[in-house]
Amino acid sequence: MEVIKMELMKSDVTVIGGGIAGICAAIAAARQGLHVSLINDRPVLGGNASSEVRVHINGSAYLGNSPSYYAREGGLVEELKLKIFHYNPLYNKKLMLSLSDTVLLDMVYDEPNISLFLNTCVHETGMENGRIQWVEGLQLASERKFRFESPTYIDCSGDGIVGYQAGAHFRWGREAKHEYQEELAPEVADHYTMGDTILFQARDVNYSVPYKRPGFAYDITKLEFFDSIRKGLNHRSFPRKINGLGGLWWLEYGGHMDIIKNNEDIALELRKLVYGIWDYIKNSGEFDDVDNLILDYVCPIPGKRESRRFIGEHMLSQNDLTEKTHFEDAVSVGGWYMDLHANKGIYDEGPATAWNFVPGLYNIPFRSLFSRNIPNLMFAGRNISATHVAFGSTRVMATCGCMGQAVGTAAALCVKYDTDPAAIVKAHMGELQAQLLRDGQTIVGLQEPLDPYFADGLTIRASSQRSYEQLHTTEEISLEKALCLVLPIQTPVVESVQIKIKNRSEHSETLQVKLFGGDRKENYIPTSELKGYNLVISAGHDDWITLELSCKKPEDDKIYIVLEGTASLAVYGNEEKMTGAVSFLYRPEEPSRLKKLNKSICFKDLIPSQDMYNPANVVNGFSRPYGLPNGWISERTEGQEWLEFGFASPKNLDEIHLVFNSQLNLEHFDDPIESLIQDYDVTLTLEDGTQSEIKVRGNYLSLNKHQVHAQGVTQIRFDFSATYGSPYYEVFAVKLFAPKNAK
Repeated sequence: MEVIKMELMKSDVTVIGGGIAGICAAIAAARQGLHVSLINDRPVLGGNASSEVRVHINGSAYLGNSPSYYAREGGLVEELKLKIFHYNPLYNKKLMLSLSDTVLLDMVYDEPNISLFLNTCVHETGMENGRIQWVEGLQLASERKFRFESPTYIDCSGDGIVGYQAGAHFRWGREAKHEYQEELAPEVADHYTMGDTILFQARDVNYSVPYKRPGFAYDITKLEFFDSIRKGLNHRSFPRKINGLGGLWWLEYGGHMDIIKNNEDIALELRKLVYGIWDYIKNSGEFDDVDNLILDYVCPIPGKRESRRFIGEHMLSQNDLTEKTHFEDAVSVGGWYMDLHANKGIYDEGPATAWNFVPGLYNIPFRSLFSRNIPNLMFAGRNISATHVAFGSTRVMATCGCMGQAVGTAAALCVKYDTDPAAIVKAHMGELQAQLLRDGQTIVGLQEPLDPYFADGLTIRASSQRSYEQLHTTEEISLEKALCLVLPIQTPVVESVQIKIKNRSEHSETLQVKLFGGDRKENYIPTSELKGYNLVISAGHDDWITLELSCKKPEDDKIYIVLEGTASLAVYGNEEKMTGAVSFLYRPEEPSRLKKLNKSICFKDLIPSQDMYNPANVVNGFSRPYGLPNGWISERTEGQEWLEFGFASPKNLDEIHLVFNSQLNLEHFDDPIESLIQDYDVTLTLEDGTQSEIKVRGNYLSLNKHQVHAQGVTQIRFDFSATYGSPYYEVFAVKLFAPKNAK
C-alpha cells in the first residue's frame, strides 16, 4: 500500500489562513523580501469575504458613518478594495463574486515570494522548547502532506488552529465587567460568543418560478421568534425590496454553543432556517414582486464571527477604544462600532445586536498581535488579543487586514534581526512603524517626515491652488433641521466667515449660531461649546452674511459652526466636495454625533485667509486629513495641472510614492472614485540636462509607487491630465526615498 510521503516546505514565515488578514500578512512579508508559505483550507482566498461566504469588507469607516469622517484604512486593505472594485464593479451588489476571488488570487500570484497552498488543512503543530517548530497540513484531494518550517508563524486562521495546538493562552466568551472595567461587559463572565450566519442571494429571472420547501427545512411560521421578525422587532426586519437580497445578517445561531466543535450542527440549523425563511418570502403572500425571484445561491459554509481570542502582552479593551489609549507600539487602526450580537442569535428574545458608539479611529498596539507565551507566534484577524467587547469592533475584515499587514511587516524585522516579536517592541518599533507608513498603513497621529536629504534646498511649485471657499451656490438647504459647517483652521485665531442665507418668509426669522471646538485631530466631533449668539434675518433676505467667530484655534484644528433656524430659513450649498471642510446635520439631542449631509454649505471670506491647499502640504508627513486637509488641490479646471519639485543640489533618487485622494470618507463605492487621478506623467530632469519620463494611464489606486533608481536629479515634475470626474486634482503626499548609500 502506497503511503503519502511528507513534503518539507521551508520558508521565512508561515501564514495560516487565507482570509483578508492572512492575505495582507503574506503580501506584506513577501514585499519585504521574505519567502512565505500561505496555507488556506478552502479552494478560494478571502475567508468571509470570499464568494463562499459573501460578507462585505467593512472596517473603520463604519459604512461611511465614522466620527473621524476620513476613516477608511490605507495600505494593503485600500489596495485590495480598490482592485476588487476595478475588476468587479458589481461587487457591492454581490454579483460576479468569483471575479473578486480572482483579484485576491491575482494579488497573491503576483508575489513571487509567496508559495500558496489551497485546500490544505493544518492538523498538527510541532513544539520544541516552547516554540513552534513546524506545522503539518494535508491536501486531501491531491493526496499530499506538507510539513512547514519557518522561524516565525502567523495564525490568521480565525479559529486560531495553530495557536491552539501550540498551547497559546486564549480566551473564550465574555469577560466579567470588573476584569477590565468595561461598562458593556456582563457582571459575570460566561462562554457566550457571537454566532454564525449563512448568507444567501435572491435573483430576479423575469419569469415565475415556484419554490417548494425542502423536507429538512423549518416552517418558520411555527417557530417562537416568527411574530417578532414578522413585525421587524429587535433589529430583525426584512428589506422592502427582496430582489438582490444578499442574506439576513441577523439570521444567526450558535453563540451559546461551542462554536467550533458544534460547527456542523450549527451549519445544519442555519440551512434549516435559510430555506424556511425563503419559503416564507416566496409563499406567504406577504411580500410583493417575489414570483420571479429565485434562491440563486446559499453559502455552503457559515460565516463565523467569533471563537478563540489569544492573549498577547496587551489585551485590547473597551476603554482603549473609547478613551483612545496612546500606544507607543501602535501599528494599525480600527473604528467600527462595538457591534455586540445577541447570545442566542435568532432565538434570543433581545435585540439582534447593539451598536455601541466608538468615537472615531483608534490605534491597535503590536503587543495585541503576538502571543504572550509562544514567542514565535503572531496573529491577526478575529483571534487577536482583545476582550469580547473590544472584539466587537476589531473583528471586521478591513481592520483585520490592517493587522495582517502589521504582522507581515514585523515578520521581516524578526528575520532581519533574528529575533521574536516581543523584541521588536523593545528595540525596533520605530523601524516597523516607518515601514508601515511608507507602505500606506494608517496609524493615527504618526507623521512620516520628508528625509532631510531631500528637504534641504527643496522648492515646490504648482500650476494653481484651490482657494479656501465654496462659492457655487446651486441649491438651498433648509434649516428646518440644524446644520453644522466644519472648517479646518491654520491660523492661531479666526475672526469671521461669510455664508449665504435666504429667508423665504414674509417676516424676520432668528438664526441661532453656536460655535464649538474639538479635541482630537482625527475626529469630526464637537466637544466644547465656545460661544453662541442670535442673528435676525430680515424678511426676504437673500444674500451673504458675516458670522462673527473671534475664536482661538481649537485642539483639533477645526471650528464647528452650528446653524439652527426654521423651515423658512435656508443656507446655500452645493454637492461639491471640499476636502477638510465638511457639512453635517446637527442633532441637539446628540451634539457630539454629527450626521452625514452629502451636501456642502457655501462659505467665503474667511478672516484671516487660510493657505489651506498649498503645494508644500504634500511633504508635511501626513497622507490624509488629520486636523487639516494635508494636501495640495488645484483650482477648478478642465485641463491639465502640475506639481514641480526643484532641488538646490542634485539628488540620488530610488523611489517616488504618490498618494491621491480616494474619498476616504466612503466605506464602499459603486462608481469609480471621482477624485482619483487617472492619468499623469512623472518627468525627472538630471544634472546633465537629460530627462526620463514615466507615463501612467488608467490609474485606479490611491498609493502609486515608482521605482526610478536615478542619480543626479535636479527636478521632478508631475503633470496631471485626467481624474475620474472631479474638476480638481488632489495630491495628499509625495514621498521621496533615496538609495541607502546616497547620503
